[in-house]
Amino acid sequence: MPDELTSGRRRGSLGRSLLWGLLLLVLALAAGAALGVGWEHWWSPTSGTVVQHHWYVVDKDLNYDLDGLRNQFRGTARFVEIGLATGAVLGLLAAFSPARDALVTLFFLVLGSAGASVLMWQVGTRLGPPDPQIAASTAKDGTVLAGNLALGSPVALVVLPVAALLVYATVTILTLGRVETSGVGTLPAPSPTHGPPGHHLRETTPS
Repeated sequence: MPDELTSGRRRGSLGRSLLWGLLLLVLALAAGAALGVGWEHWWSPTSGTVVQHHWYVVDKDLNYDLDGLRNQFRGTARFVEIGLATGAVLGLLAAFSPARDALVTLFFLVLGSAGASVLMWQVGTRLGPPDPQIAASTAKDGTVLAGNLALGSPVALVVLPVAALLVYATVTILTLGRVETSGVGTLPAPSPTHGPPGHHLRETTPS
């Protein structure tokens, strides 16, 4: 009977962990898609000029546009900023979820945060302008085209999941340490009315 109760509790705990893990996964993917829209909305495209069927970040006088060149990297920087904040939130949600199975929670956190990062990248780039190099191949010299939204490095994709894992691990370790510390203390002092065995006898025994 005790074994059946223990087995039932384990199944119930695993079921709750799977349910909360799936909710975390859905929330992460939805957030990734929504943040992709925001990433594209907060970004301003760089204008460039077609020269011999190639797109360059130059003005009509063929002088390099320094502000435009710097703006090329702002899209990646904004992606990293959003990824850090989103990863931290997902890590906190996973750490404070009612799920009891840490491995299940960790699995869904990794899957959800990685999927959110990829979704944000894909949604944002697809909503932005097309690759100007493709349009420049058939455009006339001097044609002004807007730059596309792209990541300067694929490393930016791992920022969100890494942030989520770091926050989750940090909160989990701190929480476990606090619980273990709260369970360690000194033994309670004996009550004045309760002493070692036989003390009442000693008090009533005549000298």
